[in-house]
Formats: sequence, C-alpha cells, structure tokens
Amino acid sequence: MLHVSAIEKKAEENIRKWMFSEGAKDRVTRGKVKENVGPYVLVSRETGAGGSEIARLVGEQLGWDVLDNEIVDYLVDHYGTSRSLVEFIDERRSNWINEIFTSWIEGLGYSSGTYVHRLNQLFLLAAHHGNVMIVGRGARFILPREHGLSVRILAPIGFRAAQIAMKRGLSMKEAHRFVENSDRQREAFVREHFHRKAADPHMYDLVINVKDSDRQGAADLIVEATGLWLKGRT
Repeated sequence: MLHVSAIEKKAEENIRKWMFSEGAKDRVTRGKVKENVGPYVLVSRETGAGGSEIARLVGEQLGWDVLDNEIVDYLVDHYGTSRSLVEFIDERRSNWINEIFTSWIEGLGYSSGTYVHRLNQLFLLAAHHGNVMIVGRGARFILPREHGLSVRILAPIGFRAAQIAMKRGLSMKEAHRFVENSDRQREAFVREHFHRKAADPHMYDLVINVKDSDRQGAADLIVEATGLWLKGRT
C-alpha cells in the first residue's frame, strides 16, 4: 500500500501532466471526445489476484502511467472539494479544462451516480493523454474497447483467500469471507452502474489465471499482448 503522501504526489503529477501535455487541448476538443483516446490497458481483477501489482509491473516495462485503485479514489474524493486544482486551472486560464472539471468543483457531497460521473471524467482525461494503465473501477465499461486492451486477472478463490490471509494477517476463514464480500461488492458496482457482469470473459481481450504463474509472468504476457495490439493498429 502506498503512503498517503505518495498517493497525493503521484495523483497531482498525473493530473498536471495529462492536462497540459502537448496536444491535450486539441485531442479533447477535436470532434467526438471518445474517438480521440488511447492507447491504454484496462485491468479488471478479482480480489486477491494481484491485479494492482501486475499492472504496476506492466507500467514499469512499458513506461506508462498506472492509475490504480488508490490514486483513483484520491482523485475522485479530493478534486470535488480541493481548491488546489481549481487554483492551478485558474492560473493557466484554461477554460477548456474548466469545462471538463465542472462537475468536480461544485460541492462537498455526492451520490454514487456523481462518483461514477467523476470516474468518467477522470478516465477520459487519462485516456486522452494515452499510454496509461487503469486498474478497476469499471474503466472497461467507460472507455471505448477499440482504443485499448482490456485484461481480466483471476484465480480460484482458495488461492486468492490465501494471498489475502498472508497480506492482511487474517485467518483463512476471515480471508475467504473478505474475498467473497469484496467480489460481491465489485460485481454489484458494475451491475448497478454499467448493467454488465464484471466476470463475463467476453468483456475482455485477455483473461489470465494467475494460480500457476507468478505476477511477473502475467505482466510479461500483458506486455506482449499490448505490443501485438499496438502493432495491429499501425
């Protein structure tokens, strides 16, 4: 788990880079917004399958940004209320960015629907920059499939419970219950907001069972698949 200050620092760096990268304004304002995105890799994972760790390994090998669950939560929670982003935008007099973030600076509280709307804004901003890994939070159902590679990381529940027990210092019974509850919550989130089944393998370009492979092996497979996908686009 990243320290909170490290999460904040990385989140701030990403936002500034994505907003003011060369060509960002043109990509966002040119034609249909969702056509000017990518490339990206979207990682969906079962609890305890190591999806975040695998995504970080892939990001390191590709030299891409990694937008994982901790950073996503920080950005969505804080940019609805924090003045730092607003002040930064005002300093640059970037009206087009103000339009993108209108819904992020309107108040303290927000519903689950507003949360998903903010996810949509955040993911689109990251996707317009391109070369980014996005872990979880329904990104597969927000961003267009044809502009990125979609990956599902899974493993048998016994394997995943053992990973959680070791990581969190839980008994196997407690870890098993934790995994079941977390899987259920993630599935409910996707079903409620996107009317899809997160576990449906047809939703993904690549499905990896990590039970009999280490995380580096899974990362290498994703890197290879990404290279083939990028080659096919040219």
